[in-house]
Amino acid sequence: MHLFELFWAKSSKNQMRKIYFFAIFSLALVTAATAQVSSDTLVLFYGQMLKAADSTPVAGNILYEKLPYYDDMGMASTNSDGTFEIQLIQGETYNFSVTKSGYNKYSEEIKVSGNMERNLYIEEDVVELRKLENLIFSRGSDQISSSSFEELNELALWLNENPSIIIQLEGHTDFAGNPDANMRLSEARVVAVQEYLIDQKVKKSRIFTKAFGGSQPVTQDRTDEAKALNRRVEVRVIRR
Repeated sequence: MHLFELFWAKSSKNQMRKIYFFAIFSLALVTAATAQVSSDTLVLFYGQMLKAADSTPVAGNILYEKLPYYDDMGMASTNSDGTFEIQLIQGETYNFSVTKSGYNKYSEEIKVSGNMERNLYIEEDVVELRKLENLIFSRGSDQISSSSFEELNELALWLNENPSIIIQLEGHTDFAGNPDANMRLSEARVVAVQEYLIDQKVKKSRIFTKAFGGSQPVTQDRTDEAKALNRRVEVRVIRR
């Protein structure tokens, strides 16, 4: 046998030996992991997702994550009547969370001690809308009167103390006059309020604006008092 052939034969034999030992080692790891999984006792966590206010069923998705390392996690979908069943590891603590449009985010940690029934109550996100009662502009202008500063400062303080809240400023005029001009005026006024709040250290990303002009009057009367009611800026909480 030539020297090169002899060297190749020895190299191939060594390579095969390495592959063999690697395969044995990998099999041992898989066996150990399987043994660990099989030693975990799976139990059934079941119940119903319900609206907190009146216990009516809510369909949706439930994210579950094993604490503290999130090494067992997944997403479970409820049935149309809100019922759910999830297989989990006995004795472990899981965080359950629900994010559903129209509802406040739900999150709760629960230790799974065995087969257990647990209902999840989620709160409906109630739309909050209030008028800025003391907000005054110069006639036909977006210039904010100094008498309005106290109320706007209180709004800014509330927003800064609750950094997760996002609002929408909604501007309205009375319905008299040119509709396009009314729309531009209502838009300019909500932008003026937005800029005032930004000057008070409220992040711009938390303040949306929307103009309605005179399209949504609270009254159809044409008295001066009625027109004053229709000229308004309202604050809508769109996320808590």
